[in-house]
Amino acid sequence: MRFEEATNKAKVLIEALPYLKQFHHHYMVVKLGGTPIEDEQILDSLLTDLVWLEQVGIRPILVHGGGTRISAAMEAAGLEPTFHEGRRVTDEQTMEIVQREVEALNMHLVNRLLELDGAAIGLVPPRHCIVSGTQLDKNLGLVGNPNGIDAARVVRYASRGLIPVVPPLSVDRDGTVYNTNADDIALAIATGMRVGKLVFCSTVPGVCTDPNDPETLISSLTPAEVRDLVNKEIIKGGMIPKVESCLGALDKGVDKIHIVNAEMPHALLLEIFTREGVGTQICLPETER
Repeated sequence: MRFEEATNKAKVLIEALPYLKQFHHHYMVVKLGGTPIEDEQILDSLLTDLVWLEQVGIRPILVHGGGTRISAAMEAAGLEPTFHEGRRVTDEQTMEIVQREVEALNMHLVNRLLELDGAAIGLVPPRHCIVSGTQLDKNLGLVGNPNGIDAARVVRYASRGLIPVVPPLSVDRDGTVYNTNADDIALAIATGMRVGKLVFCSTVPGVCTDPNDPETLISSLTPAEVRDLVNKEIIKGGMIPKVESCLGALDKGVDKIHIVNAEMPHALLLEIFTREGVGTQICLPETER
């Protein structure tokens, strides 16, 4: 290894030091969804980041989606997905497929973390009822709205060096399991535990002034700046409910929320442990923290 290359690697480690000290033994929720789950190379990069975080004393919690696999399984079963106001209508037959596919994906993520020398536990209902919920809308069927979490159980596992892997499912008082939006699950866990960071990993690089030009990425935004971008229709479409959920999480005690593109190798580490980052962070102004 050349001297210059070795020195640059040392500089990277030194740059990460204050962040390692700041987040030591802090909980961090990472939500993974969309295409990255289906691409083994992208997935391994992100899961390796999670293992690294746990090894240096940070306590990550992984929340995953499953929409692509669920749709494919429904098609294979001859069922046509139906949506109401952007959410999947879930009858009992669909729910059986949802639970089967989500549990299989959860097991795959846990096993892959183990193969990458990490330690993880899948928290799938009904054995592990981590997120409580109620029926969101009768028109949607078995679709849930999370309203609480079993924080003590999550802490118990994460404090023992295990990475909790949480599926997009919630459970009501009667034990009914609901298909639940993974973003909502991640927000419920992040706010219920008042975590330092909530990171959304998908194929979205962050907030850009021009969605077609990644060079226009905005690295940091305050709630006031987010609302201004919404009013100017720079933030629009499917990004609006995501950023509104982010602002709600800030109001409930989450320190910072990040949106990163998981397709970039080790984007999670680059976003958290470098000054510039690679995505968009949303946080309160320094005077209000």
